[in-house]
Amino acid sequence: MRYFYLFLWVFLMAGSGYAQKISTDSIRYHGQQLIRNQSLEKRIESFDFLNEHVGPWLSDYKDALPEVEGLAILEEPESGLMIVSYELYRDTSSYEYGGWVFDPKWDAPLFLEDYSVDFEDDEDLDYMTFSADYWYGLLYYQIFPLSRTEEKSVYLLFGLDNYHLFTKRKVLEILVIENDKITFGAPVIEMDSDLPAEYRQNRFIIDYSVQAPATLRYDSDHEKIIFDHLVYMPSNYRAQKVMKVPDGTYSGFEIFPDQQKILFVEKVFHQVMDEAPGGREKPKVKLNIIGEPMEER
Repeated sequence: MRYFYLFLWVFLMAGSGYAQKISTDSIRYHGQQLIRNQSLEKRIESFDFLNEHVGPWLSDYKDALPEVEGLAILEEPESGLMIVSYELYRDTSSYEYGGWVFDPKWDAPLFLEDYSVDFEDDEDLDYMTFSADYWYGLLYYQIFPLSRTEEKSVYLLFGLDNYHLFTKRKVLEILVIENDKITFGAPVIEMDSDLPAEYRQNRFIIDYSVQAPATLRYDSDHEKIIFDHLVYMPSNYRAQKVMKVPDGTYSGFEIFPDQQKILFVEKVFHQVMDEAPGGREKPKVKLNIIGEPMEER
């Protein structure tokens, strides 16, 4: 009989909203398993755990989020917006992404459900719009606010897609938040000057060879978005044949917050730089999953 009452008490407490909080230690454990465990079955278990529990963990966390191995964590300081993304490695050309977005004004975080396999090779991907439950999955490594009002906020998100064996992909994504609704993709990317809004792109994508990583990020020193200019060359791998690699020059985007747009610039610098812009320097410290320095513990 005492087990019956114990079960009843647990049931009533759960129904009243009393539930055990998700510990950071459990998130850390499954984040590590996701990228370290050699068993696909174990990695899937941890992926499923994070898909279920990262949201409640975000809701409960009152301080700045800690670094967690295996998770790409972004916080936008002015708005308090939090974005967490992570990756399930299935095999050399098969990846699945999970993610959560939490605005402090919301009642609860939104889960991002990855459907990128449905349209990763679609020729219209640059112009598509996605919702939280039909998301092009990425590991987000940088965020920049383009414009913000009480009703609507627009953010530039920079993401990594490991894509295929020989080819990786970096994406400049547009995140729009209106009240409790989010949209990925918006016509703010102007590839030619004075294009009508209906001809602007919703996102910008660069594909590059795994042998020569390319940068795509906001550079605070120059107050521009900077990315490598890529050229084709023969690949060292017979199956790949040709590959796209940086040629040492940089293109980019000028940012126009008042017009809610960014404008393509063919050549950001008019000479080859002695040092690479942010994101391409040789790392001197241990880096996390998205290439950011990890804190010493």
